[in-house]
Amino acid sequence: MTDKPLFTRLTQVEPSEAKGALISFVFVFMLMASYTIMKPVRDALPSDWGDVSLAMQWTYTFIFSTIAVVIYNLCASLVSLRRLVPGVFAFFATSFIAIYLAYKTGQVEVTLLGKIFYVWTSVFNLFQISVFWSFISQHYNKSESKRVFGFINTGASAGAIAGPLLILQLAEHINAANILLITGIVLLLTLPLIHLLNRIFDRKEQNKQTPPKLSPNPFSGFMEFITHRRLLGIAAFIFLFTGISAFLYVAQTDLLRDYSRAERKELLGSVELATNTLTILLGIFATNRLARRFGMATTLSLIPFLVALLLLLLSANPAVVFVLALQVVRRAGNYAITRPAREILFTAVDREARFKTKPIIDVMVYRGGDVVWIWVLAFLGDAWLKLGVTPTLCIGAAVAVLWGIVGIFLGKTHDAADAEEGPSKQPS
Repeated sequence: MTDKPLFTRLTQVEPSEAKGALISFVFVFMLMASYTIMKPVRDALPSDWGDVSLAMQWTYTFIFSTIAVVIYNLCASLVSLRRLVPGVFAFFATSFIAIYLAYKTGQVEVTLLGKIFYVWTSVFNLFQISVFWSFISQHYNKSESKRVFGFINTGASAGAIAGPLLILQLAEHINAANILLITGIVLLLTLPLIHLLNRIFDRKEQNKQTPPKLSPNPFSGFMEFITHRRLLGIAAFIFLFTGISAFLYVAQTDLLRDYSRAERKELLGSVELATNTLTILLGIFATNRLARRFGMATTLSLIPFLVALLLLLLSANPAVVFVLALQVVRRAGNYAITRPAREILFTAVDREARFKTKPIIDVMVYRGGDVVWIWVLAFLGDAWLKLGVTPTLCIGAAVAVLWGIVGIFLGKTHDAADAEEGPSKQPS
């Protein structure tokens, strides 16, 4: 044990896995930096819109997310994965540069362009991470994923810290439009990393049988989704997670209305910094050990049950500082523990599900959940029942408990399959 490199002792990543893990870390670092460069600008917009307008933007996000997933599944049926993955990031880079040009030319009204920006960045946020994990998870088996995914995922948090810090350093020299140009450039810089990872994974798997091509049927991912019990369970887990996100997002938005846009950006920037610092610490020292020692059921249900308890405590005193503190706990716990555990679940499915069904769950189900829950909250609030913050947060706690129960089911199913299979096999 003591003769292992320090890196391995800290992260549990074996020396033979280190190069691929480090490049994957840099890859997701750049992806998250590209998003979080824009995120403070995006998150400051909804407090000016009102509940109905915000609900409409979430509805538009779901619609465009669905369209994007359908097009992606069609491309996955026609294009090799070596071209598909870099093609996705090149497309998003081009789209952000196009929005930048629209700002600069002034051909689109600024308020409308702001809403387009909000919707498209919301689509991008989920899509880019889903494609990243589809690409990465195909090259790791169940045992390897429990060691490696927690470390790789800390790259996302490091990127989420670096993005806003970069903007703070350049704040006097750039505006919102220029941020889009920077995002597009950062995304283009990920393309050489994909090439490097393909070479590393090719060497790792050179003696293994060439995996079969994806089905040419563009709807095969949808068919697998509705007929696969485990995939439906993951979808339910994500749907309930979006409920908790919506409860806290609306509470946060309402409580920030009395603050100026500059003050909102400062507060939200502090939340981002605290969240991602805590995520890195958990990702390096806790995540891998938690999954391997206590199993997937505990790993997937820990944060849901903790959030349920904190929501009940918050309902007694829903001050903005406590809402933001709970956001830090929820998001750090999700990024460091729940999200990597969720990605481990996809090492137990085939490539068809990993590349075609996964975006349906990660993007369509997620954004569909956003739409459902934002309208549920509108129904509970101003639209009809006019419930106060306290009863609304208590309902959120009940949703979190249900979220945790689904996590236990998924974790036990995964652990039972591991026990039946014995030593982990290389993913197909």
